[in-house]
Amino acid sequence: MDAYKYPHSYEGYAPNDDYYRGSEANLEEDAQSDVTEGHDEEDEIYEGEYQGIPHPEEVKSKQTKTAAPGAGGLRSRADLMAERMEDEEQLAHQYETIMEECGHGRFQWILFVVLGLALMADGVEVFVVAFALPSAEKDMCLSSSKKGMLGLIVYLGMMAGAFLLGGLADKLGRKRVLSMSLAINASFASLSSFVQGYGAFLFCRLISGIGIGGALPIVFAYFSEFLSREKRGEHLSWLGIFWMTGGIYASVMAWTIIPHYGWGFSMGTSYHFHSWRVFVIICALPCTVSMVALKFMPESPRFLLEVWANALYCVKGPYRMNTLVLAVVWFAMALSYYGLTVWFPDMIRYFQDEDYKSKMKVFYGEHVSGATINFTMENQIHQHGKLVNDKFTKMYFKHVLFENTFFDECYFEDVTSTDTYFKNCTIESTLFYNTDLYEHKFINCRLINSTFLESKKGCHMDFEQDNDFLIYLVSFLGSLSVLPGNIISALLMDRIGRLKMIGGSMLISAVCCFFLFFGNSESAMIGWQCLFCGTSIAAWNALDVITVELYPTNQRATAFGILNGLCKFGAILGNTIFSSFVGITKVVPILLAATSLVGGGLIALRLPETREQVLM
Repeated sequence: MDAYKYPHSYEGYAPNDDYYRGSEANLEEDAQSDVTEGHDEEDEIYEGEYQGIPHPEEVKSKQTKTAAPGAGGLRSRADLMAERMEDEEQLAHQYETIMEECGHGRFQWILFVVLGLALMADGVEVFVVAFALPSAEKDMCLSSSKKGMLGLIVYLGMMAGAFLLGGLADKLGRKRVLSMSLAINASFASLSSFVQGYGAFLFCRLISGIGIGGALPIVFAYFSEFLSREKRGEHLSWLGIFWMTGGIYASVMAWTIIPHYGWGFSMGTSYHFHSWRVFVIICALPCTVSMVALKFMPESPRFLLEVWANALYCVKGPYRMNTLVLAVVWFAMALSYYGLTVWFPDMIRYFQDEDYKSKMKVFYGEHVSGATINFTMENQIHQHGKLVNDKFTKMYFKHVLFENTFFDECYFEDVTSTDTYFKNCTIESTLFYNTDLYEHKFINCRLINSTFLESKKGCHMDFEQDNDFLIYLVSFLGSLSVLPGNIISALLMDRIGRLKMIGGSMLISAVCCFFLFFGNSESAMIGWQCLFCGTSIAAWNALDVITVELYPTNQRATAFGILNGLCKFGAILGNTIFSSFVGITKVVPILLAATSLVGGGLIALRLPETREQVLM
């Protein structure tokens, strides 16, 4: 049996195992090789060092330290947070270096235009309902309460969209959610031009507002992550020019399209597509073009580097104080700016109405018998008159009041009216045929043996009279006046800093508010509106810049969405408050706007300056 055993002296085999062993010479050679290899590893320069990338051993060592408890047990939350901040700062500096090496070239300018069109769509959305409303109110027979709701519904949608879609962009990506937002806006904005009922139109504008409200915070967050630190403030400010362009575009399109009543069509008596609906479709074009062009743009590289874990970091983490201060400044700016931009046109309309009423003709105690009236009666008051056996045929009443007037055996045929009422009148043996003199136009009247036959259905539009070109011109000039402020703020943003821009712009705007006390005419109000809009735009641009720079990538769009949603709430509140004082007093709107601007400008100085800060 021993003959079959392997000899103990056989080379390559150890006495008690089955593994191959080399000779001593081989072992020495291998040992020398190991020594040499170890020496090379120590002296070797890590190739990622030149790229600013941490060595794998450093990362492993840091992870070991993070996982291992200290001498006192588990490591504190503050230590973990400090290490997390250190890692994020290293990543920020590495990313900033890459952006600086890439520079600013053709791609950034293409993206600038694509995102600018999305921002332009937001500017259009603010104005489109206001321009279409004078025509839409007649087309859909809107009461004052319905008109007010239609004016606010867009801001409600934008507020909801900023909260919901802005935060979603930090989860699903900038490009994906922005495309979704633009698609929602373009679809429902276009659909709103075809629906006939008030409820359907209101719903479409609400969803349209949600879409564009989500786009605004994403646009600035998305574009900022393709820019280097040196030029970020300037180029984000240039981007703000597109919002002004949206207002100009809406003004020009309204001026060009709405007055042309013949640009629409009708299908029977129940479906009408008037020119203001064409205007609504045209206003959806910037959004549609931006949505299509965005398909060819890449996702934000900074977003792709981040972990998709998003908490309430901006309101509960170390940025909570910045969020609180920014919320106050955003709200103050929105309350004053949007409130005054609604108040300016309303005040101009008020001046126009006062001038119109001053030219009103009053007829007292007139007696007319056997006459046929077939011409337009406008801006008249008829009191204590008596009309017997008179015929009103194929005529138009505009701003006419019959008060304490007696009608006997009169005949009304094919009559249309605007703002025309019969108050405390007695109407006896009178026939109304094919008219729009509905029941609500007879206030405290006695109708004796009078008949209404085949009353007109729907509302009737008169573009030549009801669409005031001056209102379009006012909005156009207000939007155009933003251009100088945009240019100045873009050139100075990276030179004087964000905080000085916000504080200085808001304080100068507050001074402009006080001079509104001397605006007692249409021309004066137009002038002060242009000055106010031109000075306040710098604060808006600086707010956009500092907001995207104060937050890390995985919270940037969320924070912008929250603040922009609060901004829209301020816009709703400003519209409601300021419009309610038109024709009553100028003191409350002016003092409220000036106080908000001064307070917001001073509070903004508590924010950290981000001009030299890398994008976290």
